[in-house]
Amino acid sequence: MNLEYKPLLRGALLTVLTLFGGLFIGLVAGDLVFRLIPGSSVTDVKLGHAAIAAIPAFGGFLAGGAAWGMQMGRLAGTYNPHRMAWAGTLGFGPITVALAAGLGVAEPFLVAQLSAAGQPIHRAFTLLFVPSAFLIAGVSAWAIGKGLRDDRLAWSLLWRVGSVAAAAFLAVNLIMESLGWVVGAPGAAERATMVTVLAIGNICAALLGGALMGWRLTRNRKRTM
Repeated sequence: MNLEYKPLLRGALLTVLTLFGGLFIGLVAGDLVFRLIPGSSVTDVKLGHAAIAAIPAFGGFLAGGAAWGMQMGRLAGTYNPHRMAWAGTLGFGPITVALAAGLGVAEPFLVAQLSAAGQPIHRAFTLLFVPSAFLIAGVSAWAIGKGLRDDRLAWSLLWRVGSVAAAAFLAVNLIMESLGWVVGAPGAAERATMVTVLAIGNICAALLGGALMGWRLTRNRKRTM
């Protein structure tokens, strides 16, 4: 394998394994906790039970961000894993949670506006989630640069990684649409179209954004040696 491809592959794989791995472990742990709570039921979810189950789920989510930060720090050649763990957690966690909450409010409003203007409502998915992919990837990458105490690198990563992630998500969205996976179309709920497109789009965004992160961080390390 050409040496130039190694940082790309390492960045891509480490990003997916840590961020999605932490989320998966957290969700599994949260589901297990929920099932162990006396009186819990998936058909009648009580707020208190859901809140308890959310604790390990959120913990896994944050742990994934911390692990990602440390791995990106290793690619950059840093020897401060504690600082990079905080950079990964604070860069990835707050923006993701804030956008998840904001999208729940913005989606009904945007759908209503598109419907009133005679535009296809599935465009709301594109208009909301492509910028979200940019913000999550860009802000997370920016935090890694800040953790490395390099402001110039931080802003470069924000725009570059954010743009690549957004472009990847948009490409997946449009390709899936061309294959008949249209969010909000008749029968879309039955085959979980939104969840499927969202999952594939996020994974591709993470792979390409992570690949660029790996390449930039490795290149920056060599330049500063």
